[in-house]
Amino acid sequence: MTTPPLLRPTLSLSLTFSLLLAPSALAARVTIPGTGTSLDVPAGFVVMPKSVIESKYSRGGTPPSTVYSTPGPHWDVNIAFVLRNTALPAGSLAPVQAGLERSIQSTPGFRWVSHRIVKSGGRDWIDLQFWVDGADQPIYNHLRVTRDGQRALIVTANATKAQYAKYGPALDRAMNGLK
Repeated sequence: MTTPPLLRPTLSLSLTFSLLLAPSALAARVTIPGTGTSLDVPAGFVVMPKSVIESKYSRGGTPPSTVYSTPGPHWDVNIAFVLRNTALPAGSLAPVQAGLERSIQSTPGFRWVSHRIVKSGGRDWIDLQFWVDGADQPIYNHLRVTRDGQRALIVTANATKAQYAKYGPALDRAMNGLK
Protein backbone atom coordinates (compact mmCIF):
# COMPACT_ATOMS: atom_id res chain seq x y z
CA MET A 1 0.00 0.00 0.00
CA THR A 2 1.24 3.49 -0.77
CA THR A 3 0.96 6.51 1.48
CA PRO A 4 -2.31 8.37 0.79
CA PRO A 5 -1.53 11.55 -1.22
CA LEU A 6 -2.83 13.91 1.43
CA LEU A 7 -0.59 12.34 4.08
CA ARG A 8 2.61 12.80 2.04
CA PRO A 9 3.00 16.53 2.80
CA THR A 10 2.46 15.78 6.48
CA LEU A 11 5.32 13.31 6.55
CA SER A 12 7.51 16.03 5.15
CA LEU A 13 6.05 18.29 7.82
CA SER A 14 6.77 15.83 10.59
CA LEU A 15 10.35 15.48 9.45
CA THR A 16 10.88 19.21 9.09
CA PHE A 17 12.39 21.11 11.96
CA SER A 18 10.03 24.00 12.64
CA LEU A 19 11.15 27.44 13.66
CA LEU A 20 8.09 29.22 14.99
CA LEU A 21 6.97 32.33 16.93
CA ALA A 22 4.28 32.76 19.57
CA PRO A 23 2.87 35.35 21.93
CA SER A 24 1.65 33.53 25.06
CA ALA A 25 2.58 30.57 27.27
CA LEU A 26 0.24 27.62 27.94
CA ALA A 27 0.25 24.75 30.37
CA ALA A 28 -3.15 23.21 29.85
CA ARG A 29 -5.24 20.60 28.09
CA VAL A 30 -6.20 21.87 24.64
CA THR A 31 -8.66 20.55 22.08
CA ILE A 32 -7.31 20.09 18.59
CA PRO A 33 -9.31 22.51 16.40
CA GLY A 34 -12.05 20.84 14.37
CA THR A 35 -11.97 17.64 16.44
CA GLY A 36 -13.04 16.31 19.81
CA THR A 37 -9.46 15.20 20.45
CA SER A 38 -7.35 16.87 23.13
CA LEU A 39 -3.92 16.67 24.70
CA ASP A 40 -1.89 18.33 27.44
CA VAL A 41 0.43 20.95 25.96
CA PRO A 42 3.71 21.02 27.92
CA ALA A 43 4.26 23.99 30.21
CA GLY A 44 6.02 26.90 28.53
CA PHE A 45 4.81 26.07 25.01
CA VAL A 46 3.20 28.92 23.09
CA VAL A 47 0.72 29.20 20.20
CA MET A 48 2.18 30.09 16.81
CA PRO A 49 0.66 32.89 14.69
CA LYS A 50 -0.84 31.60 11.41
CA SER A 51 1.53 33.73 9.30
CA VAL A 52 4.57 32.19 10.96
CA ILE A 53 3.18 28.65 10.66
CA GLU A 54 2.61 29.20 6.94
CA SER A 55 6.12 30.50 6.37
CA LYS A 56 7.85 27.83 8.45
CA TYR A 57 5.85 24.92 6.99
CA SER A 58 6.06 26.07 3.38
CA ARG A 59 7.78 23.01 1.88
CA GLY A 60 4.58 21.85 0.23
CA GLY A 61 1.13 20.79 1.19
CA THR A 62 -1.15 22.43 3.67
CA PRO A 63 0.54 23.71 6.83
CA PRO A 64 -0.73 22.51 10.21
CA SER A 65 -3.81 24.21 11.61
CA THR A 66 -2.21 24.80 15.00
CA VAL A 67 1.34 24.57 16.36
CA TYR A 68 2.62 24.90 19.92
CA SER A 69 6.33 25.45 20.52
CA THR A 70 8.99 26.46 22.97
CA PRO A 71 9.66 30.17 22.55
CA GLY A 72 12.58 31.49 20.48
CA PRO A 73 15.09 32.37 19.56
CA HIS A 74 15.55 28.82 18.23
CA TRP A 75 12.04 27.31 18.52
CA ASP A 76 13.59 23.85 18.91
CA VAL A 77 10.57 21.89 20.17
CA ASN A 78 7.00 21.75 18.81
CA ILE A 79 3.69 19.93 18.57
CA ALA A 80 1.64 20.39 15.38
CA PHE A 81 -1.87 19.30 14.35
CA VAL A 82 -3.10 18.58 10.84
CA LEU A 83 -6.58 17.44 9.88
CA ARG A 84 -6.60 16.08 6.31
CA ASN A 85 -9.71 15.54 4.20
CA THR A 86 -8.59 11.99 3.52
CA ALA A 87 -10.49 9.01 4.83
CA LEU A 88 -8.25 6.23 6.09
CA PRO A 89 -9.32 2.76 4.97
CA ALA A 90 -11.78 0.89 7.18
CA GLY A 91 -10.42 -1.83 9.42
CA SER A 92 -6.87 -2.15 10.61
CA LEU A 93 -4.51 0.82 10.37
CA ALA A 94 -1.60 -1.59 9.76
CA PRO A 95 -1.55 -1.08 5.96
CA VAL A 96 -1.42 2.72 6.40
CA GLN A 97 1.27 2.28 9.04
CA ALA A 98 3.36 0.16 6.65
CA GLY A 99 3.07 2.84 3.95
CA LEU A 100 4.09 5.61 6.35
CA GLU A 101 7.02 3.56 7.59
CA ARG A 102 8.29 2.92 4.07
CA SER A 103 8.02 6.59 3.18
CA ILE A 104 10.13 7.83 6.11
CA GLN A 105 12.80 5.13 6.31
CA SER A 106 14.88 6.65 3.50
CA THR A 107 15.23 9.97 5.32
CA PRO A 108 18.91 10.76 6.06
CA GLY A 109 19.92 9.67 9.57
CA PHE A 110 16.71 7.70 10.06
CA ARG A 111 16.53 5.31 13.02
CA TRP A 112 13.54 3.85 14.82
CA VAL A 113 12.71 4.38 18.46
CA SER A 114 9.42 2.48 18.06
CA HIS A 115 6.68 1.85 15.52
CA ARG A 116 3.33 0.37 16.46
CA ILE A 117 -0.40 0.85 16.68
CA VAL A 118 -1.64 1.97 20.11
CA LYS A 119 -5.04 2.63 21.64
CA SER A 120 -5.50 6.05 23.21
CA GLY A 121 -8.71 7.85 24.04
CA GLY A 122 -10.74 4.91 22.78
CA ARG A 123 -9.30 4.86 19.27
CA ASP A 124 -6.42 3.25 17.41
CA TRP A 125 -3.45 5.45 16.51
CA ILE A 126 -0.45 4.75 14.32
CA ASP A 127 2.43 5.66 16.63
CA LEU A 128 5.86 6.22 15.05
CA GLN A 129 8.86 7.46 17.03
CA PHE A 130 12.15 8.00 15.23
CA TRP A 131 15.24 10.15 14.76
CA VAL A 132 16.36 11.84 11.54
CA ASP A 133 19.19 14.18 10.59
CA GLY A 134 18.24 17.84 10.81
CA ALA A 135 20.08 20.76 9.23
CA ASP A 136 22.60 20.96 12.09
CA GLN A 137 21.67 18.17 14.54
CA PRO A 138 19.45 15.10 14.85
CA ILE A 139 15.72 15.59 15.39
CA TYR A 140 13.41 13.36 17.41
CA ASN A 141 9.95 12.86 15.87
CA HIS A 142 6.85 11.39 17.47
CA LEU A 143 4.09 11.02 14.86
CA ARG A 144 0.54 9.87 15.53
CA VAL A 145 -2.18 9.28 12.92
CA THR A 146 -5.82 8.26 13.45
CA ARG A 147 -9.25 8.48 11.89
CA ASP A 148 -11.45 11.46 12.64
CA GLY A 149 -14.66 10.58 10.83
CA GLN A 150 -13.87 10.77 7.12
CA ARG A 151 -10.63 12.67 7.82
CA ALA A 152 -7.13 11.78 8.95
CA LEU A 153 -5.88 13.46 12.13
CA ILE A 154 -2.11 13.80 12.26
CA VAL A 155 -0.25 14.99 15.35
CA THR A 156 3.51 15.48 15.32
CA ALA A 157 5.94 16.31 18.12
CA ASN A 158 9.55 17.19 17.35
CA ALA A 159 12.63 18.14 19.36
CA THR A 160 16.25 18.73 18.46
CA LYS A 161 18.82 16.46 20.05
CA ALA A 162 20.04 19.37 22.17
CA GLN A 163 16.53 19.82 23.63
CA TYR A 164 15.47 16.17 23.75
CA ALA A 165 16.64 15.42 27.32
CA LYS A 166 14.67 18.40 28.62
CA TYR A 167 11.51 18.09 26.47
CA GLY A 168 11.36 14.53 25.07
CA PRO A 169 9.53 13.03 28.06
CA ALA A 170 6.99 15.92 28.09
CA LEU A 171 6.36 15.48 24.35
CA ASP A 172 5.81 11.74 24.79
CA ARG A 173 3.46 12.35 27.74
CA ALA A 174 1.46 14.77 25.60
CA MET A 175 1.28 12.29 22.72
CA ASN A 176 0.40 9.40 25.04
CA GLY A 177 -2.34 11.53 26.59
CA LEU A 178 -4.24 12.13 23.33
CA LYS A 179 -7.96 11.61 24.06
